[in-house]
Amino acid sequence: MRLVTRAVWGARPSKYSLVYIGATSGVKIHYEGAYVPKSLAAADAHSACAGHMRDIQASHLANTAEDYSDIAYNAVVCPHGYVFEGRGLHRKTGANGNQTLNAKDYAVCAMVGSSGLVQPTDALLGGLVDAIDWLRNGGSAGPEVLGHRDGYATACPGDPLYAWVRAGAHRPDGSSPQGGTSGTASGSSIARYQVEINGLKYGYGATGSHITKVGQTLVAKGFGKHYKVGPGPEWTDADTRNYQDFQLSLGYKGTAPHQDADGVPGEVSLHQLLGSLPGKTTSSSVPPFPGRSAFVLGKSNPAVSTLDRGLVRKGYTRHNDGNGYQPGPRFTEYTRENVRDFQRATPALAGDAYGYPGPLTWRLLLS
Repeated sequence: MRLVTRAVWGARPSKYSLVYIGATSGVKIHYEGAYVPKSLAAADAHSACAGHMRDIQASHLANTAEDYSDIAYNAVVCPHGYVFEGRGLHRKTGANGNQTLNAKDYAVCAMVGSSGLVQPTDALLGGLVDAIDWLRNGGSAGPEVLGHRDGYATACPGDPLYAWVRAGAHRPDGSSPQGGTSGTASGSSIARYQVEINGLKYGYGATGSHITKVGQTLVAKGFGKHYKVGPGPEWTDADTRNYQDFQLSLGYKGTAPHQDADGVPGEVSLHQLLGSLPGKTTSSSVPPFPGRSAFVLGKSNPAVSTLDRGLVRKGYTRHNDGNGYQPGPRFTEYTRENVRDFQRATPALAGDAYGYPGPLTWRLLLS
């Protein structure tokens, strides 16, 4: 599962306190019910999905008739298979049609519409199953998977997605959503899923020399107390617990499976642990930091164009002159505000989010 947390996609705070919900009967599947550009599904367009998510939230918060507390969905899945955290786990949705239906099921929306992009990609279908698993494992969702139109008069989630729901909500490979978390001997839950970062797998059962390297680095930094025989090439529960201790030391919150400090690596924490990201793309591909003097408000420097391309690629472009954000050599107030959005959305940078790039901002934005 590739989970994009609220902090990472740049969510605005909830307007009101979200209502806690202990468990649901299951999950309702939704679509946007409006035009979604086909270009959003292009292989190189994932950087635009965070901005699309922010647009959905903004439209919900601006809806005076519904007076939503936040984005209405618990999760939203993009065409590239990433699961964007909406209201999240154990929060009552606002999307299912009325208060009774909202309390009965969680809501997951696919980034497809009633026109433009109407056919879900295989990656999106796999991401929907990931979202269902996430809500079952971490949010006590029941086994039910239905369309929004089941129980409420609406065309949502559109005919293609509804046919998928009726056929069993399978992944493209034919497998179905799974339920439950793996338990320890003491009965507490521990994260036992995998993530892929730069082509390498991490998490329970993953193997390789890169796993040994993570374990050795954890030990070197004082996070090895759960090992009995030392780190090895297979990721075990001991690796998860040690990595969780490291995440907690960085200020991450939430130790349940699929939360930020559940012991499974993300790109930012792994980069902080190792100093680079092993795999297909490493920090060596990032140009050297040009120095803070390259980023002076109102001044031009070629490095600003490189910075801008990183902002555009990762979707941090909401501040602009009304004609869209375009890369260029001049460091403007729009540039600074977009950099600040990226810093606020990145846990390693959020404590010093003032909009001027330093070496870590440069590396994380361009990697």
